[in-house]
Amino acid sequence: MSKKLIFLIDFDITISKKDSTDTLLSVYQPELKADIRKKYRSGEITMKEYLQTGIESLNITKEEFLETLKLVGIDETFTDFVKSGIEFKIVSAGTKLNISGVLRNYGIDLDENEIISNDIKFNGNKITVSFPYLDKEQYYGVDKKEAVQKYQNKGYTVYFVGDGPSDYRAIEVADFSFVRKGTRAIKFCQENEIDFFEFENFDEILNYLKKQESK
Repeated sequence: MSKKLIFLIDFDITISKKDSTDTLLSVYQPELKADIRKKYRSGEITMKEYLQTGIESLNITKEEFLETLKLVGIDETFTDFVKSGIEFKIVSAGTKLNISGVLRNYGIDLDENEIISNDIKFNGNKITVSFPYLDKEQYYGVDKKEAVQKYQNKGYTVYFVGDGPSDYRAIEVADFSFVRKGTRAIKFCQENEIDFFEFENFDEILNYLKKQESK
């Protein structure tokens, strides 16, 4: 009997076409965004600090937050993936509301327990971010490697889908990885001799699985 299969899928730039946090900051805090992006790139602050500083600087209501997320498009073939019935969770260093808010615009309603990400709370215009899946280094904000290993320990074959640095540690331990074409994770896999499938859309992932099943 074959093992159970689950996909753990990154959100920003993997499912979405634009980074959802960057989009919010571009609209409401462009100067701060430029400053903290520079600090993140130079190593002065962590990815966790970038997210927390950025999101908590937004002086907006939940309604305004969700309205702005309409600017974030997705790879619409992800809806085909959702309809396929394959078991999956979204694992993101963003926030649960970024994800559920964007996907709802495409008719995809995910339960909270299908998203492994940071929590966000609104008190009027004040936003607070908390980190229930914090990595031990407190660098990324979410421990994607731990998420992969948790499902492997439950007897799953874990396929990871991602694009960038917050995905690298998960890609190293996943049973197999799918990497968004033209992203930094391609080079990471090549340099570390990690087997992967380069994809442009989620239909290609579904076709890959069909071919594997027919072997």
